[in-house]
Amino acid sequence: MHGMPGASPASRPTDDDTAYLAAIVDSSADAILSTTTDGAIRSWNAACERMLGFTAAEMIGRSVYDIIPPDLSEGARAIRARVSMGESIESFETMRLTKQGRPIEVSITFSPVRDPQGAIVAISAIIRDVTLTKKAERGAAMLAAIVASSSDGVVSKTLDGTITSWNKSAERIFGFTEDEMINRSIRTIIPQERQAEEDRILATVVSGAMIDNFETVRLRKDGALIDVSVTVSPVRDSAGRIIGASKIVRDITDKRQTREQLRTLLAEVNHRSKNLLSLVQAIARQMTRHGRQLDLNRFLERLQAIASNQDLLIQNDWRFIPLGGLVRSQLGAFSDLIGNRIAIDGPQIELTPEAAQSIGMAVHELATNAAKYGALSNDGGRIAVGWTCTDGSFDMTWVESGGPEVAPPEHVGFGSRVISDMVRAGLDGMVEVQFLPTGLRWHLSCPLQRLSRGGHHARR
Repeated sequence: MHGMPGASPASRPTDDDTAYLAAIVDSSADAILSTTTDGAIRSWNAACERMLGFTAAEMIGRSVYDIIPPDLSEGARAIRARVSMGESIESFETMRLTKQGRPIEVSITFSPVRDPQGAIVAISAIIRDVTLTKKAERGAAMLAAIVASSSDGVVSKTLDGTITSWNKSAERIFGFTEDEMINRSIRTIIPQERQAEEDRILATVVSGAMIDNFETVRLRKDGALIDVSVTVSPVRDSAGRIIGASKIVRDITDKRQTREQLRTLLAEVNHRSKNLLSLVQAIARQMTRHGRQLDLNRFLERLQAIASNQDLLIQNDWRFIPLGGLVRSQLGAFSDLIGNRIAIDGPQIELTPEAAQSIGMAVHELATNAAKYGALSNDGGRIAVGWTCTDGSFDMTWVESGGPEVAPPEHVGFGSRVISDMVRAGLDGMVEVQFLPTGLRWHLSCPLQRLSRGGHHARR
């Protein structure tokens, strides 16, 4: 002890009593100091030295305001004035300065010190460093805020599965409020056929291990099943003992649907790729039948026609190709004539990829033939492309006029097989090709359901 509270000499306590009290104060874990009522330090125990860095010799006689941040001096004077009037103030949280000038957070209990006559002659202060406590409180508050604002469901439970916390996102995912779930078993949200999962999860937690992104199914309040990803971690107390578990639950319904869609799409791409390769092989085989030399330019043009179909299919998420867009795409080389010499008319129809392949190739061959020998080989020819849907039947025509006089071909080439045999076989339809003197006329008739999954509209 480096001094005793109070300025008046003690008359009643014996020397032994004084020594005993001094030993208690000096050995206290809390910093204890005393001042005169005007702030001069009279005593300064060992804990004060440990907490603030000043020795008793350095502080006895100095003003207590030397350890108070300047911006808190006014408030400190008001506190001391109240204590000087006889008021005790407990656990007042404020700041004090160390010898190095570092502010620390403290909790102070002020008490007036009276002489044997009851007059207030000094003020005692018991100071406790609460820096770590405050830091822990702020950390806990921040963690609580993070958990509360998390988009994932965050749940904690005891080792027997009793829920002890349930954040807002857990409410959103499962439909149960916090009040409904606190103290209930976590098994409430586990489907009956998956109850064994909880036994395995708890066993893993008790062993000290973590379960990361375990994809499973849980139960909502309304009875609906929901796809979730669960991460479970053991919760330990300050002694390191496992006392529970925390669960982070993420709704992965969209993720699973996306994954399924991607799997379906990849399967579709694989299927289409094989079909395309088969088609390319068939075209090459047909163009080189009977030992004919491959016409590379025509071969590449046909591949480009197939590629145009693929572009339209991709634009529509691999689901369908609009017939109007398909016809315009295959007539792309003559786009400046559309609306002038080329008329396109028909309701919107969403073709299946298979139907689009047959019709697209046919339109490409018809356009190529028209450019070489038909309505597009002079400056006055016209083409009318149209289609209708009536009572479940589909009819499409390609009618040329105004071009050079037409005569039937002397032999059937690959192009002729494309516009007739390939379309007929691909769509289970009827194809009629007439080489009229006024121009070629092509007519396709087939069941509507053979080329469309139902997406057709009356609007033109």
